[in-house]
Amino acid sequence: MSDEKKIEVEVAIDADAETVWRALTDGEELSRWFPLDARVKPGVGGSLWLSWGEGADWEAPIEVWEPNKHLRTVDTFEAQRIAVDYYIESRGGETVLRLVHSGFGDDTWQGEIDSLDAGWTTFLQNLKHYLEHHRGEPRTLAYFRHPKTALSRDEAFRRTMTALGFPAELDLRVDDRYATTTSSGDRFEGVVKVFRPPINFTATVKNWSDGFVLVEIEGGRETCRPAVWVSLYGDAGRDAEALGVRVRALLERAFA
Repeated sequence: MSDEKKIEVEVAIDADAETVWRALTDGEELSRWFPLDARVKPGVGGSLWLSWGEGADWEAPIEVWEPNKHLRTVDTFEAQRIAVDYYIESRGGETVLRLVHSGFGDDTWQGEIDSLDAGWTTFLQNLKHYLEHHRGEPRTLAYFRHPKTALSRDEAFRRTMTALGFPAELDLRVDDRYATTTSSGDRFEGVVKVFRPPINFTATVKNWSDGFVLVEIEGGRETCRPAVWVSLYGDAGRDAEALGVRVRALLERAFA
């Protein structure tokens, strides 16, 4: 049995393989479920450029380009080769997308692996939700990434969720329904898709254009960074800027 550190995540999507492939390899489509902005140079030798703002962007060379079947991008960090493989397979009338993130060294911090695993699970759920409910619609993000804090991840997660109106003691499971109202009067209700405290809470937001919310505590060895991202589709996007301001105020109070 291999002891290689890697991440494997799978999702079944009610869409054909060509549609899923386009969502992975078209910049405009990528920006509707994954980063803030994206550009693609197609084919082997091309690249995927992804950006989350604030200088958090990178360009990964494409090593495998098999339309509707297999995409691989590769990054090299200090001679360490990190690959992300996307495998597409038709199964039972749906398209199954399997993601494998591999190449981590033995010294890779387990907290980083856990964060990436939760993150990829979230983004594949985002992709499924986008293609099944908002295909072709533009997305606008309401978000705020708080500066890094020396608080523990557990405390940062508790403060962030409490700021959003959740009780301090929270017990949720995937597919549970939830509803909460923040002190600023914003209500969020929907279905839980990922719940991995103190790293990640992801859910649909039915009352905000059937959007998606992600609460993420970005990890570090001695610090962490709380962030809230709300994906809004269609006309609801016009409220994104104001919602982002209110989310920022909630987090700034929670971590003052």
